[in-house]
Amino acid sequence: MAIQKRQAKAANESLFFLLVLAGIVVALNGLGVFVNGRLDATENELFSLSTGSRRLAASLGDQMEIRAYFSKEVPPQYASTERYVRDLLAEYRDASGGKVSVRFIHPEEDEDKQAAERDGVQRVQDQVLKADSFSVQESYRGVSFHYLGETKAIPRIDGTAGLEYEITQTIKELTGEKVKIGILKGHEGPTLTEGLTTLKTILRTYEIVEVAADKEIDKELKALLIMHPESALSETELRYIDQYVMRGGSLGVFGGTLKVDVSTGAPTATPQDSGINTLLEKWGIAIDDTIVADAQCGRARLPTQFGIAIPVPYPPVPIALLSEQQAEHPAMFRLNQVGMPYPAPLTFNDSLKDDAQVKRTTLANSSKNSWLMRGETIDLKSRERWQVPGYEGPFPIAAALEGKLPSAFAVASSSSEDEANQIEAPARAEKPVHVIVMGSGFFMRDEFLPQPGEGRRLIGGGPAFSHNVIDWLANDNDLIAIRAKTIEEPALAVPLTVKEAEATARQAYEEQDEEKFEAALEKRKAAVEAWDAKRDAYKWGNTLALPGVFALFGVARWRMRKAKKANLKL
Repeated sequence: MAIQKRQAKAANESLFFLLVLAGIVVALNGLGVFVNGRLDATENELFSLSTGSRRLAASLGDQMEIRAYFSKEVPPQYASTERYVRDLLAEYRDASGGKVSVRFIHPEEDEDKQAAERDGVQRVQDQVLKADSFSVQESYRGVSFHYLGETKAIPRIDGTAGLEYEITQTIKELTGEKVKIGILKGHEGPTLTEGLTTLKTILRTYEIVEVAADKEIDKELKALLIMHPESALSETELRYIDQYVMRGGSLGVFGGTLKVDVSTGAPTATPQDSGINTLLEKWGIAIDDTIVADAQCGRARLPTQFGIAIPVPYPPVPIALLSEQQAEHPAMFRLNQVGMPYPAPLTFNDSLKDDAQVKRTTLANSSKNSWLMRGETIDLKSRERWQVPGYEGPFPIAAALEGKLPSAFAVASSSSEDEANQIEAPARAEKPVHVIVMGSGFFMRDEFLPQPGEGRRLIGGGPAFSHNVIDWLANDNDLIAIRAKTIEEPALAVPLTVKEAEATARQAYEEQDEEKFEAALEKRKAAVEAWDAKRDAYKWGNTLALPGVFALFGVARWRMRKAKKANLKL
């Protein structure tokens, strides 16, 4: 009788357990009808919207329609892109509170293809390796945005890296007024029509205007940039610049102590005094008139006697590796390194040492294997061997000031007849300001910024560095945070070995090198087989792992119950 009671109790407990489990499953399914969300477990929330993107979507004043055009057949490397775009656009839709609608269109019919091209989405032609030859595959993979009768598009999507930034920037272009920033004109520096044309193109959410400093500067400007002035700034101009900063404007100073001529194949640098240090020294910083060269550097092409140019190390373009602390500053946010062509080193003094209202941060340094190039004319042409007088580094090449800066000039005198002395400015900035000082601004100039093509807009490298600096000066940290998110390729994306083999095969195919082409195909075949094996491992792991866990749980529970029965005594 006692055994029968225990068996009945065990059966009731098992039935109760199964009923509870079934109830939980039913409740979760019911909850899923009303709640739809995703959990992003990546360290930097790579697969969910940034706060700035959510805030922008929620602030829309009218309805926006987003049309995503993706062909059903795309090259293998883009096979997972549509799913990512679907998930990302769904988050914009959900964050908008009903203001954003999303349509996905597979342009197979001529009518849909024509609609895609009217919306600014390009027909892309990709070379695809099939069997033992290349063929051209046409497809559409782009997104258009429609708001208040205006349309803007991302013409083609070649990957997921930086895509949230592109989408948010496009929405900002459609919905908001452009932020106005100024560039000091005159003084033989670069202009918006010569030297800074690419910068103007990539800063899509900004209106850049040239500004004279011989009169009061418009305080509505979010930031003022001084780019490589080569002739002296007068005291009047310096005082008006100081006045602008004291009234809450941000200031970026990029160079001003060297004239660098890169117009010929043999670039040179000549020390010159623009007077900018008269302003900066009052704030504890000065720009030297030498050039930092670094063994940790970029590359330049060196002509050879065979008529072929080869890449060689080019020390006048240091590559600064950022510390964790430096990479957390908004102007350098999550940049691992920055290239700084032809930088002059910065020097610091104690003018603001005891000023608790101002913070100074060194943003970038050259490596310890760096030295200074000096002379009345500094020869910067590429060469096979560089003469190193001795390593003297590291040298600071970029710094930031933030807070309520004191005025760099004494209070204006009403009794003086000198115009400069009559320029009034607050003794200290009326609100916290941003000032950034770099020994060079060439990283923002046409000579070093890649030209934007017809496809994806410029996101990484120099453009990201330029954007970060401008955004920080303009107090737009939302875009900095979004741009810092880089989407890593998922585990099952086309591996690098396959891509490299295809690139080698493509080159050999174009060169008509049959032996090299066959070797590349064999390498690709081996890489694809390894990739297939990896995919199979993931597939069977996902298929069998969860049932296996439940099976093990059941076996363990069965063994425990069997052992319990064996120990029962009559």
